[in-house]
Amino acid sequence: MLAYVPPLLTARGVVGADTKPYLYLDPGRLLAGAPYMWLKNVGLGTVPHQNIGYLWPMGPFFWVFETLGAPDWVAQRLWISTILFAAALGVRYLLRTIGWDNGGILVASLAYMCSPYTLSYVARISVLLLPWAGLPWMIALTAKSLRFGGWRYPAGFALIAFTIGGTNATSLLLIGLGPLLWIGHAWMAHDEVDLHRVAASTLRIGVLTSATALWWVAGLRVQGSYGPNVLRYTETYRVVADSSTATEVFRGLGYWFFYGNDRLGQWIEPSISYTNNSLLLIISFGIPILALAAGAFTRWKNRAFFLMIIVVGGLIAVGGHPYQDSSILGNGFTSFTRSDAGLALRSTPRATPLLILGTAVLLGAGVAALSRWRPKIELALRFSLAFLVIANLPPLWNGDLLAKRLQRPEEIPQYWRDAVADLDSASHATRILEV
Repeated sequence: MLAYVPPLLTARGVVGADTKPYLYLDPGRLLAGAPYMWLKNVGLGTVPHQNIGYLWPMGPFFWVFETLGAPDWVAQRLWISTILFAAALGVRYLLRTIGWDNGGILVASLAYMCSPYTLSYVARISVLLLPWAGLPWMIALTAKSLRFGGWRYPAGFALIAFTIGGTNATSLLLIGLGPLLWIGHAWMAHDEVDLHRVAASTLRIGVLTSATALWWVAGLRVQGSYGPNVLRYTETYRVVADSSTATEVFRGLGYWFFYGNDRLGQWIEPSISYTNNSLLLIISFGIPILALAAGAFTRWKNRAFFLMIIVVGGLIAVGGHPYQDSSILGNGFTSFTRSDAGLALRSTPRATPLLILGTAVLLGAGVAALSRWRPKIELALRFSLAFLVIANLPPLWNGDLLAKRLQRPEEIPQYWRDAVADLDSASHATRILEV
């Protein structure tokens, strides 16, 4: 309910400029062109940038709702809601997989779903939230692959990677550290599996995931070889590093775009509240502080893993900050981004989901521990913290989830249609310049 109802009540009848306008205008045409690495109708012909990634799942999602006759704004809200729900359900699945069966599951799931991390992407490039939503699923399927062997769970892992990785390889590679760290944790920390099981499961996951990634890897290869060098025309690593302070990453923020503005206002409108509203500052810092306190004062199996992904995710997300006076590790990030391969991985704050997942689970562990110690307060404690983590994402329930400056009516103005019809009725021997 929380994932679906508030977005459906937000800006009803209005479409936001999220990801690709073609998804709302004509998803069938987008899907028809996505498999091809040459688009003759754009400019004078071009190799598209990351177009192939919309073959799955975003393109088919909007095509299905278009075919059913659903309004575009409803399809858009359901897309956002489904990502949020999948993230919360993934945390639940992960915690069930590692043996949890308590009220901490609810709090951990909500804390992950309601992280302000989503705000950097949800209004403009929501497709980049797919790796965030897929992270807990991938760790859980890795754990089951190690525990039970066979091909079933590696196949599930590969299907998740197939679903979340087609549009942005950087995000997939960074959150892929989570499953990798789980393998090392399961082998070395608890001796749950022997080296043979580790090698066999890792090989199965690697083979199947590589096979399911070929469709978009081939597209990236062609794009990198023959397309425009978009890395030279986008944000630099200095821009990324200047915003990724440890304090901002700690509360799930730190992505440079979140803080940007121009003469029309903030690019991400809720950023004003997260930097100026005293109550929201207290909540957004208070939640991870409570989580770390729970990690310090509770003892439970797998605690070391979640502390480890907090540290690893935080170090990578902070990266080269401060750019002019980095640590030894930060200098390594900065040097790496001077190559084309390194520059492609410049968006280090996309490792933040590792930290968010770790703090969400530690918070849930604190709830479980206090509930065992004082069973009478379990219900009140669970719902108090659930309320707190929901309050950490006010745009979800106050109508600010979609950027107001990027909204447009559901229907395209008739004068646009008239102009297109007039141009279409004329000679096709020339091209049209749209400003």
